Amino acid sequence: MEQQTNRRRWQRYPFDASVRVVVDHAPADHAPVENSAHKTIVDARGVHFSEGGLCLFAAANLPVGSHIKVEFNNPHTDEPVRVRGKVRNRSVYLYGVEFLSDKFEDRQQLARLSAEFRSGSQPSA
Repeated sequence: MEQQTNRRRWQRYPFDASVRVVVDHAPADHAPVENSAHKTIVDARGVHFSEGGLCLFAAANLPVGSHIKVEFNNPHTDEPVRVRGKVRNRSVYLYGVEFLSDKFEDRQQLARLSAEFRSGSQPSA
């Protein structure tokens, strides 16, 4: 039988953790405001993590294409992780979120977290 090759750009790792999703519903011409009435906060659960994004379970309606913020604690160090993302796909209540980190510090933090998963966890299918 032929060996199946992994075509994914990023290795996935099991990720069972609380995730907070912040959705900003403000019109595009409004400046983002902290504590705005245009924000919705959704409690979610992590399923898989990769350096490029995560899969999460949320009993909410997050439209594909939505720009969101995800917040969670690093399961190895309890360090808070906050990063912007975009909902790329959805299957019922499972969401694929791509990280959109343009800050060097965010990318570095995600790379560190991915390295911690690599050293202490088996990849997920």
